Amino acid sequence: MAQELDLELGLAPHEPWIVKKNITETDLLYGGSVILPKQEFETLIIPQMERGLVENLGHGVEVKVHIVEEGHESDDYTLTLVKCNGSYMLRGGLYDMAKANGYKPNDEIGLMWDK
Repeated sequence: MAQELDLELGLAPHEPWIVKKNITETDLLYGGSVILPKQEFETLIIPQMERGLVENLGHGVEVKVHIVEEGHESDDYTLTLVKCNGSYMLRGGLYDMAKANGYKPNDEIGLMWDK
């Protein structure tokens, strides 16, 4: 079961995001997960996270995703950040978030950790 915490993970198609990913068709499937770039995530995001959160990634940690696009902001979404089989993923609610924000395959998103 995911641990519930009030955290934020920002997504946007532009700078100052430190980890970038192109969305795939698989990412956009209902119930799908976004697999995050492992090396960049471990190098740039994990060091900013509290130790307890990192230790709980195997069980899943709920994070608030705040979307900023072209100078305007949208609703926040709660997703689960999880480490599974050595990969980092965002799960749950992604389909609704992508649909509401018009994400398509090959759209680039950016991530940053906001304590």
